[in-house]
Amino acid sequence: MEPKKPDQAQAQKSDLDPLASNEPLGVVQSMTSFYRYDPYAKRTVENPLTNCDAFVSLLKCVIGTGILAMPLAFRCSGIVIGVLMSALLMVLLTYCIHLLISSMTECCRRRQVPQVSMPEAVRIAYEEGPRWVQCLGPAAGIMTSCVLVIGQFLLCSVYLVFVAKNYKEIGDYHIGKVNEGYYVLGLCLLLLPLFLIRQLKYLVPLNILSNILLYAGFILIMYYLFSGLPSIKERELVKPPIEWIEFFGIAAFSLTAVGSMLVVEANMAHPQNYLGLFGVLNLAVLFILFSNLFFGIMGYWRFGESVQASVTLNIPQCEILSQVIKFCIATGILLSYPLHGFVVITVIFSDYSNTEENKRKHHKLIECVVRIIFLLFTGVVAIVMPNLAALTELEGAFSLSNLNLLCPALMDIFLCYGKGYGRLKWRLIRDLLLILIGLIFGFVGCAMAIRQLIHDFRVTLGQM
Repeated sequence: MEPKKPDQAQAQKSDLDPLASNEPLGVVQSMTSFYRYDPYAKRTVENPLTNCDAFVSLLKCVIGTGILAMPLAFRCSGIVIGVLMSALLMVLLTYCIHLLISSMTECCRRRQVPQVSMPEAVRIAYEEGPRWVQCLGPAAGIMTSCVLVIGQFLLCSVYLVFVAKNYKEIGDYHIGKVNEGYYVLGLCLLLLPLFLIRQLKYLVPLNILSNILLYAGFILIMYYLFSGLPSIKERELVKPPIEWIEFFGIAAFSLTAVGSMLVVEANMAHPQNYLGLFGVLNLAVLFILFSNLFFGIMGYWRFGESVQASVTLNIPQCEILSQVIKFCIATGILLSYPLHGFVVITVIFSDYSNTEENKRKHHKLIECVVRIIFLLFTGVVAIVMPNLAALTELEGAFSLSNLNLLCPALMDIFLCYGKGYGRLKWRLIRDLLLILIGLIFGFVGCAMAIRQLIHDFRVTLGQM
């Protein structure tokens, strides 16, 4: 967010600071005692989202390839453990999103600005903490931006691998076997003109078409999930705990979309309705939880131990209906790529590019080059690391540990430093527990996924 100009700051001074008024001293002291800056009242959005729009947007941001990987997650945990851990994980992540948004709102109050980005909020939180961390504020903000970019990069790489594998299933049947890498290259060429669209409003038709294709595919795939169901006794209810960590990585991928969730809240007409017991976020999360449980249970029940990283890869290759399903879902995911890549471009060119530099004639050219490089890099990762399950687990573990657990907990610790942590320091204990969970989960989950990806990379090099 750009700093206010002197004339703007002076014009709004009486609004933001009761001490700037011409009231008698006693009145001013009374006003100061009860005054509390409300960021929501000061926030203006050009085209705000209604509560219903926000609900639908949240579903669009979260429901995608992750829900199709839930059967694999249940294969790693068993049905009973899968249901319990899905619910617990959803509660934990939702609670942390509440904590994150509340902390960002508190940062707005303390700086008396209507809105801040996540990196800005992290920087402000560090500056409000102990003296020895205040100097780390700018670095922490940059680090948060890097985490957001890496998370979106991994997500886009997963999308390319997912789409390539499903298109390959169709292509192998009709034109014969072709190396998956060629499909990735073809997808990059198809995405190039779409990813060069610089205005978010021009992506709306793509998002609408993506939604139609995705939900059509989800409805049609139910035919295969309900046909030929074996006895439930043939499926394990509880798997060994050693396999549960893989469940967390995959399940986290289907639930984590912090950047998108923050964007939705920032563009609401009534952002105060986003949180709360019956707020937009909780209602959307509840719907997503039931959707994940449905696909996870039914997919594992139907395909058992043979379930793959995406349930679309388990349905028959030679039937017209299955090919239509794969095409619809894969194309819907493909059309989502420009939207998720847009987050990276926003972080680079909105949060960290100088305003004067933006006016230069070469700015558009530089942005187009960055977009092309980002697309090519995700394509390279998709070619050399085609293990969809491992990539999914890596993105889930990385984003969950950093954005959902560590970041909100650290922000809350520093923001509460001056005013206390409550009775028996319960806030501090809670935040330290979240940090511990985030560190353990992030280290173990990422280490397991990276080890598998390195193995696959060596195999790929050996085949060249």
